[in-house]
Amino acid sequence: MAFGTATVTTSSGKAIAAKRHIGTTPAQAEPNYIGIGTGATGAARTAVAADTALSTAVESRVAGTSSNVTTTVTNDTYQTVGTITASATRSVDEAGTFDASTAGNMDISATFAVVNLASGDSLQLTFKKSFS
Repeated sequence: MAFGTATVTTSSGKAIAAKRHIGTTPAQAEPNYIGIGTGATGAARTAVAADTALSTAVESRVAGTSSNVTTTVTNDTYQTVGTITASATRSVDEAGTFDASTAGNMDISATFAVVNLASGDSLQLTFKKSFS
């Protein structure tokens, strides 16, 4: 399922990309941790560049598998894929990528129509950041 309502690179996500280009010390961590949440804020439930966290994070973040894929020209898109398993019944409506397994900076923020998960259900998420 594609993220339907909104997906944005956050302001801190733009800084992450820029820092990874110059290899700051300490080096900028890869934003490959994926989290899910509930309670996307606002009537439009829209992700915005100012987002720094999920409204209400549920489950632990998972380390995604990252790769470069092609959108327009060879390897112009950073992709990370991860699967999160619900430990309880959840009504998930947002997800994001981060540069740490806890806390850290949000790279991509996404909101979508509610996905209802029963305990033990898994949700696989794919995030793509195109540099086209």
